[in-house]
Amino acid sequence: MRRALLSRAAPMAAALLALALPAALAGPFHLRFLAEILLLGTAVMSLDLLVGSGGLVSLGHAALFGTAAYAAAVAALHLGGNLLLVLGAGTGAALLLAALMGVAIMRSSHLFLLILTLLLGQIAWEVAFHWRAVTGGADGLRGLPPLSLGPWRLDGPRALFLLAGGLALAAHALARSFVAAPIGRALVGAREQPLRMSALGYSTARIRLRAMLAAGGIAGAAGSLYPFLNLYVGPQSVHWSLSATMIIMLVIGGVGSLWGAFLGSAVYLALQTYVSAYTDRWQLFVGVIFVLIVLLLPHGLAGAAARWRRG
Repeated sequence: MRRALLSRAAPMAAALLALALPAALAGPFHLRFLAEILLLGTAVMSLDLLVGSGGLVSLGHAALFGTAAYAAAVAALHLGGNLLLVLGAGTGAALLLAALMGVAIMRSSHLFLLILTLLLGQIAWEVAFHWRAVTGGADGLRGLPPLSLGPWRLDGPRALFLLAGGLALAAHALARSFVAAPIGRALVGAREQPLRMSALGYSTARIRLRAMLAAGGIAGAAGSLYPFLNLYVGPQSVHWSLSATMIIMLVIGGVGSLWGAFLGSAVYLALQTYVSAYTDRWQLFVGVIFVLIVLLLPHGLAGAAARWRRG
């Protein structure tokens, strides 16, 4: 019993320490950079629920993330930056879109699912780009009010980092519970043996819908906080290219490993931020690393770390 409790407490203690050290030591730029890693990593982790457990590769996941970001930004501009209001508006909008996407992909798979999610994501981008009265069009939305919770302002880099870290921990716990729950196991079964699952009385369409709702809710919560890192949100946040970037992050970190999503986002954003300061061809480095990961580490960095830990 004591060993089981220690094995559960150790990862949580390590995660809290990983949040406490940067919060105490890092400067404003690095705190915002780490917050971006945590928020995008949370969105990538939600994508892993679909890809890793269900084999449902989506090119429309950025639409969930970006729609939440827009909804949160619009709510903040009109009603103020209350944290609970912003989270509720963004997550609710993402859940609504996830329900629509889930209904559309309930009976799709493989290439048809990929194309369908791409088209749905492109529709979301068209709305964000052309509905200038609400979304600001190509200029996006700027000048957002700072986040607040009651009398406390949450606009400083340290507060935003801790918010992102708290959200990442809560989202990871929720995603882990989903994977371990019967619905998560049924999702894996629907991926591996869809005919057998149907013969046993399971509705693969409903399983996929529930998975999309879970992924949409987590991605929406992350997207709700994302605009407040730079007090801006633009149409690139819903573009399919961001969905492709999330897939790259997921593969680098390790498909099927929830915490690997944060590794993948950290590697990608570090290359984007630091290598791009020296060359415009930073994406070449991303491509090389991606190919090496696929060839040499098919389970990603998280899989390699797990093998190293086991000896």
